[in-house]
Amino acid sequence: MTDDPAPETRADPVPDHRTTERSPAAAAVAGQFETRGYEAVWPTDRGAPDCVLRPAAGAESPLARIEAGRELAVEALPSADPTAVVDAVAAAVREERFALFAADPRTASAIEGVLTDPPAVRAVDDDGHRTFYSVPDRLRVGDAGFAAVRADGDLVWREEAGGGVTGDDRTRLLLEADGRVQAAFEDYAALACPSPGAFPYTYRREADKRIHVGNRDGREVGVYGSIRAMKANAYRPVPDPLVPEVHLPEGTRLSRAWAVAVVEGGSVVEFLYA
Repeated sequence: MTDDPAPETRADPVPDHRTTERSPAAAAVAGQFETRGYEAVWPTDRGAPDCVLRPAAGAESPLARIEAGRELAVEALPSADPTAVVDAVAAAVREERFALFAADPRTASAIEGVLTDPPAVRAVDDDGHRTFYSVPDRLRVGDAGFAAVRADGDLVWREEAGGGVTGDDRTRLLLEADGRVQAAFEDYAALACPSPGAFPYTYRREADKRIHVGNRDGREVGVYGSIRAMKANAYRPVPDPLVPEVHLPEGTRLSRAWAVAVVEGGSVVEFLYA
């Protein structure tokens, strides 16, 4: 997937929360673990966690679910943005660390909500089919540019039983808006390189610096000075769905990979986990 060609009009990107100052919430967590025999390391690289807690010999975690000897990646996120939350867990798992979020009570509860009941997806129906969160990336459609639909309501990605004449049990991926299916795919992999006709509309910035919108037949249906102007006429860029198994390393046991430290008044008051 790739980003929208007009940065000033993209969906708000997931912010990089790295600053030159240590997060008070992360510092509160680090302080509690340091008294239990952990060393706090404060990375400065973009994309690194706020703090890495390394257990010394004999260190005792205040949280029983953290295995002895395992490093912790402490993340103090400013919000419970689903992409930031899931990607933080994924990054920790890749480094063989436990993801420990540090947040105020409201944000902590929201982070817990993203990662539980159901884990890392917006909803699950009675048949086990999922409705997904969306990520900031936009879907490229080959040389035609980026995918779009014309709708007033939110764009929602969800799963549905494939069915069909073959009688197989595959699960399709559907894009819905305004109560209608706007696009359908056999699986997530089919989104890697969709055909221009897979979506009702496509858009791209041409040499004249304007946004040109075309339909499935290749006919131009609108020209706009910005993505904002395009959206004002109900043409909506299509977001990439946040599919957990795509973002998380293969074999991740999500329920055992994270916890949230609730920080209030400069102290850790409780831990939340699945």
